[in-house]
Amino acid sequence: MTSRQSEVVSNLSASLGQLQEDLNSGMMLQTAFKSSQTHELMGRFVKSDGLKALEPANMDTAIRASCLAGTREDLLRDIIDWLVTPSEGQNVLWLHGGAGLGKSTLANSIAEHFRGRRQQGAFLFFDRNAPLESNPARVIRTLAYQLAEHDQAIKTAISLAMEKDPQLTSAPLTTQFTSLLVEPLSAASQEITGPVIIVLDALDECGDAESRRALLALLSRELAKFPRQFRFLITSRPDADIAREFKSAGHMHAIDLSMSASSADVLLYIKHEMAQIYSSRHSYDELPLDWPGLLAVQRLAAFAAGLFIWAATAMKFLRQTDDPVECLTSLLAHDREVFTLDELYKTALLSASGWKPGKATDAFRQVLGLIVIGQMPLTDATIGELLGFEDSGKQCRIALRRLGCVIQWSEGKSARTFHKSFPDYLTDRARCSSEPWFIDVQEHHRALTIRSFRLMKSQLR
Repeated sequence: MTSRQSEVVSNLSASLGQLQEDLNSGMMLQTAFKSSQTHELMGRFVKSDGLKALEPANMDTAIRASCLAGTREDLLRDIIDWLVTPSEGQNVLWLHGGAGLGKSTLANSIAEHFRGRRQQGAFLFFDRNAPLESNPARVIRTLAYQLAEHDQAIKTAISLAMEKDPQLTSAPLTTQFTSLLVEPLSAASQEITGPVIIVLDALDECGDAESRRALLALLSRELAKFPRQFRFLITSRPDADIAREFKSAGHMHAIDLSMSASSADVLLYIKHEMAQIYSSRHSYDELPLDWPGLLAVQRLAAFAAGLFIWAATAMKFLRQTDDPVECLTSLLAHDREVFTLDELYKTALLSASGWKPGKATDAFRQVLGLIVIGQMPLTDATIGELLGFEDSGKQCRIALRRLGCVIQWSEGKSARTFHKSFPDYLTDRARCSSEPWFIDVQEHHRALTIRSFRLMKSQLR
């Protein structure tokens, strides 16, 4: 078996494991220790790299966007002020709102602000495109690992807890929460200068309602037990299971982001992005000197209606298109005051393909379907193998390139949707069942299962 075949089989095995899951859908730690004992213990843990036993999720912030300078300033200031001001009874700020309001960019900006001040204790962000990293079962252990990396006193206390009970990492979440977080943090609290900020972003993408039930119960009822130096920011959509737990939690302060949507901030963002597009393309595309013009920018901002995801998708659309002038003209030709996100997705999809019956349309739909239901990022090579393309993945790469304003991908890298609202649209019968790009989840699951078994059988001969 070649190395590429081995990689494909490995990816297939992981994909099938996740697919099967989808279908079947104490005592306080001592507060002081003799320095010699602590030194000896930490020496053993350094040698064995003991904290790695926590198996934390990988949280890579390299490509996460922050708020554009000059935008969301009042809201950012309010959030930061709340987090750095201890209040009796409340230590969690829950920032909630619907799709596209910029919750994740706000969370990233807040995390970066406190990271620069060495006050970021932990930053966890969840993404349904990365279900292994976003598994609710890994949250407590990942929090413990990041907090241990943040502060030596915390590391000592958590290491002691793991030394006392080597099976902690596989214990129930309630035991992990108490033994890896509450007790060690309380033991180390006298040595910790606050505030220590913990950010959990996109909690609604951490598993599903059933798999995160135990985690939500802990967050809504037990975070109040943390020492007062620790302050939390949690962002999510107001999904029913999260709202039920959080709205009745007395230690949580809620902000409805839909009440803070700022058309002025969206306008500033669009101005900035359009200037970037002009700067990068005016020579090659011979753009007019006055393009796009203030009126065009203002109209786009009006269409966005405070939704940053609308503005971001439109800017990606203009950046990816072969003809920015024609593309902008088509967007501005919309004859109603309201230009919904669904309509923008439809416009972007129509520009990517003619969607006439045939092999090209089938390839586009199959690629979209696999990305949406695959439950983990897949490379173009793996997608091509899974879909049985016989042209070394050329059809797949063409589709991914043309879908660049809604799919994040570069050759040889994993493909994923930019925003959760896009797969939500593609799989919603009420919103697009009559469109050629509609994804019937069950149908695509069945097709993927059959293709996967066939491919694995052929590769293992």
